[in-house]
Amino acid sequence: MHFLFDRAEKLPDNATKTDLLRSLIGGTLGIFVLLLLTEYTGNMMIMAPFGATCVLLFSASHSPLAKPRNVIFGHLIAGFVGLVILKYVGVNIFTIAFAVGLAIFFMHLLKCIHPPAGATTLVVLLTADQVTYGWDFLLMPVLAGSVALISVALVVNNIKPNEKWPAYWFALVQSRIEHQIEQHMEDYVDNHAIEDQIRAQNPIDDAQNDYDFASQKMLSNRR
Repeated sequence: MHFLFDRAEKLPDNATKTDLLRSLIGGTLGIFVLLLLTEYTGNMMIMAPFGATCVLLFSASHSPLAKPRNVIFGHLIAGFVGLVILKYVGVNIFTIAFAVGLAIFFMHLLKCIHPPAGATTLVVLLTADQVTYGWDFLLMPVLAGSVALISVALVVNNIKPNEKWPAYWFALVQSRIEHQIEQHMEDYVDNHAIEDQIRAQNPIDDAQNDYDFASQKMLSNRR
């Protein structure tokens, strides 16, 4: 039972009162807005995965997984994969499992991982016998709901923030400065790796060079 009571030094720091209040207000307001839009537009604007999206947006907003790019593209990719499997492959236990794996694969490949989006794929395939899904599902609730939640987060997460949210939006094109920095770092690492490799292959030469340098220094001191 020791592991139950042992101190956990690696636990995150306690949340501030502002962070706790932001989580409460953000989660409540986010879902309320989606329900309100559903009621007044007559279109379904909410789905279960958005509840998990709210957790990231309002309690881990500075995580890369909670950036607008990840929220929107993650849900869109997952919804698209679910629709493709539904319409062109068919639904069974294997295709359902494969669809989730495929959604994760594409989110990872396109650098827009958003964990709640995995459930978006499941929503399509597990309720296909109860709901008729068309391609407009990607527009509402997926895209419209994602944008609505991000709009709420843009307000709530910038109330007395430690840092501005979001740090970036869609990052579709890498800036020239970022590219130059990355290229410089890669060249720096490559050059040092080559130097280390040469030293490792010629340890005797390095020792001789060190000996010659020490000898010259001693002679110059004597003079």
